[in-house]
Amino acid sequence: MIRAYINENAVVLQLDSLSDNLPTAEMSALLDELKSRYIPSFYQNGKRCAVDFGGGKLRIVIYFTSETVTMDQAIAILKRRPNIEVHDVREGGPTAP
Repeated sequence: MIRAYINENAVVLQLDSLSDNLPTAEMSALLDELKSRYIPSFYQNGKRCAVDFGGGKLRIVIYFTSETVTMDQAIAILKRRPNIEVHDVREGGPTAP
């Protein structure tokens, strides 16, 4: 299962296992649609997202910048993908704790 958590700073994709990972072409298309760009000091050289593996889970972070889509647009884009469960965790957002 892929879960997307959207907050004020980023989209965080959490994968329960490596087998849930998106194929390269699908991930690239998602990054294109979100208009993600390389951010020096946040991403590995030339990459458009940050990847972290720990506790048996894979996390992919896509930070919001002036060049990316808005948070609301990101939610709409992610909700169109059937394999991603979307959670709006912005303060005061519909599914915020």
